[in-house]
Order: sequence, then structure tokens, then C-alpha cells
Amino acid sequence: MRTVIFLVTVFVFIIVTPAAFGQSDTAGEQTVVSKSDTLEFTVYGMDCPGCEGGLEKQVNKMESVQSSEANWRKQQLKVVPMGGTPVELKALEKRIKKANFTLDKKALKEDE
Repeated sequence: MRTVIFLVTVFVFIIVTPAAFGQSDTAGEQTVVSKSDTLEFTVYGMDCPGCEGGLEKQVNKMESVQSSEANWRKQQLKVVPMGGTPVELKALEKRIKKANFTLDKKALKEDE
């Protein structure tokens, strides 16, 4: 029983400590704010239509994303943010990596 109480105490300490000192997981993350309705990214590694679906599925899981459209021939990803909500670049990159693709940060451009 003491072991369980100790483990719960350690777990709570680990969760609460960063918040108590003003730290968070989102500190310093870049956000992308679009003047238009669509953000456009270059994504490397897509080589078939099935890749498009896998990438879109991962990106659409983001709370700040309304929809996305991938094009494997153009190596392009278009993202529509949720009602003016900024899209966190780090979170987007994480989703793209989870789908086994690579975001070209230099190719970040807005669809006009």
C-alpha cells in the first residue's frame, strides 16, 4: 500500500511541478497564423495516393485543424485552420512525422 501511495505522489509531483514553475509543454512553440483560409506546406516522402490519406488522417486529428488535403505528386499539404485558430508548427511537424513524412520548414508558404 505504501508503494502505491508513493507512486501516486511521485506521479502527481511530476505533473504539477512544471505548471507550478510556469513551464509547459507548449512553451516556445511556433505558431502559424494565416492571412488567408489555407496554409500550404511542402512535405517529403509521399509516393502514392495512400500516403495522402495517412497524412491527412494524422493532421486532421489536430484540434486547431478543420481539414487538410495532401497531394503526393506535388509533395504538398494544404491545411485549413479551425476558425482563425493558429496552427502550432511543432505539433504539425509531430503529426507529419507520425505519418512517416518530413515537413520542409523552408517551404512554408501561405496560399493566396
